[in-house]
Amino acid sequence: MKLKSLRCDRSATTSALAALIVWLVAVLAQPLVLAQTNPSTTGFRTDRILVKPKPGADLTMVHVSFGTKVLRRFPGIGNLQVLQLLPGADVRVLLGAYQQSGLVEYAEPDFIVQATLEPNDFRYSDGSLWGLHNTGLYGGTPGADIDAPNGWEIQNTAGDIVVAVIDTGVRYTHEDLAANIWVNPGESGPGLLGVDKSANGIDDDGDGYIDDVHGINAILGTGIPWDDHGHGTHVSGTIGGVGNNSVGVVGVAWRIQLMACKFLDATGHGSISDAITCIDYARKKGAKIINASWGDYTTDPYNGILADHNNTAHWNALHDAIASARDAGILFVAACGNDDTDNDVHPLYPASYADLDNLIAVAATDRSDSKASFSNYGANTVHLGAPGQDIFSCWNGSDSDYRYLSGTSMATPHVVGVCALVWSHYSEDSYAQIKSRVLNGVEPLPSLAGKCVTGGRLNLSQALGASATSPSAPAVVIVIATDPSASEAGPDPGTFTISRSGSTAQALTVYYTLAGTAQNGVDYQTLSGSVTIPTDASSTTVSVTPIDDNQLEGDETVVVTLSFSTGYTVGSPGSATVVIHDNDLPLPVPAIVSPTSGT
Repeated sequence: MKLKSLRCDRSATTSALAALIVWLVAVLAQPLVLAQTNPSTTGFRTDRILVKPKPGADLTMVHVSFGTKVLRRFPGIGNLQVLQLLPGADVRVLLGAYQQSGLVEYAEPDFIVQATLEPNDFRYSDGSLWGLHNTGLYGGTPGADIDAPNGWEIQNTAGDIVVAVIDTGVRYTHEDLAANIWVNPGESGPGLLGVDKSANGIDDDGDGYIDDVHGINAILGTGIPWDDHGHGTHVSGTIGGVGNNSVGVVGVAWRIQLMACKFLDATGHGSISDAITCIDYARKKGAKIINASWGDYTTDPYNGILADHNNTAHWNALHDAIASARDAGILFVAACGNDDTDNDVHPLYPASYADLDNLIAVAATDRSDSKASFSNYGANTVHLGAPGQDIFSCWNGSDSDYRYLSGTSMATPHVVGVCALVWSHYSEDSYAQIKSRVLNGVEPLPSLAGKCVTGGRLNLSQALGASATSPSAPAVVIVIATDPSASEAGPDPGTFTISRSGSTAQALTVYYTLAGTAQNGVDYQTLSGSVTIPTDASSTTVSVTPIDDNQLEGDETVVVTLSFSTGYTVGSPGSATVVIHDNDLPLPVPAIVSPTSGT
């Protein structure tokens, strides 16, 4: 039976390869644009591609035919493969060739992503950790923070939680990080002849990396994840800067295990394949949470050819890697981006993988509890906000270096730190339960209403006491002109009906704005701009009662547009119109009498 199956597979592969060669010859006969060589201008690596074989498919002969070499395999991600291309090979041709073979689920470029930070040189001498405890200094709003002091009274350490910081690496000798850096048990302690395994030049744990004591460098394939940029060190300080050591800063978690996984280079850029390598490493080494303060928007460098072949609009390989982390019970926390853009409309990945329930997407807030001006948002794809502007943390310049940075990159580690503390407190919880506690525990903010799923900002104290059940989706409100015609005669009012979805257990106040050619309080009786849907009701009405002014004005309009606020999101239709018909008659025209001739 096995031989028969093998023979069938080989035959299918041979037939597919023959058809593929015919297709490739036809493609090569057409004029092609030369392969570009600069990843910074293409947005992807020109020397690699990613392919995922179909179950049972053998790509060996295909690889040989195209001169590609398998650099890495990920058995835990459906045998995903990273392929090295021949110098000068055209990525477009090879993507099409692999897809046309019929042997792969997808083939896609090895895209480049970047750290989601905004550099800021502004310095403060005190009040620097406002994200943890905001006293109102430097124009801030007291309490516009994650309420760390009250939360720390309940839980301030997470020494049992391993967090993988997948980033530019970490300066693991930093005075505020060294005590909280993860140590690989397979590469530490006495080894053969009593020699310390951490520096014996041997891959003691057989994972493919020599002396990966604190993590890996996926770019170089080494066990030295040293930070040559600073971003990963800064992120790490926010998650777990050592507490009560009388120096520098304190992280959200005073004690924790920070695993350093480097895939972003000295410029803050890195490839998807290296990110996947880090995710896979974190999964194998027992990480509970992954911090992903990076991302980018998907592009099709070949004007549609990728979508024609395999619909790679959202980077399938990265999606599958995060899904494999989910299957291992890992929570994945991602920055939502720094372009003041709606991710619901223009998704940034990995934050916008809304189908992955182990993912939390994070926006940034400022000292005054406003959405940071740069922060992306998304009522359906971004989960919550967290402090992300002017964040003071560790830096890689020296073991005592610190710096301010802004970005959703800085907001994300606040959420990771809270997740770690909550998970340490509720050690039997699943990733889904921890996510629920954190989202259920947010502090609602008007500035985030309609901007993220929860409409709120991270709160450690509340998360530690929040429910582990999935938060119910906020109500969706719509407005319809159920009686779109009003008139001054009578008067005869028009009617807007505002409806909500979901639970009716509590009353819900809905806000709206008024526009149109009719004037509020002049042409119709004054409307307040808000209405309350009562308990046990799914809708209410707003009446437009015209004021009969006995003036000929023509028909006028009243436009109601729903406003975003805490407790609901605005659905479609979010706007409706009532027409006020003018029933006034024109004034009579006086008769003109001419004098009688001859008088």
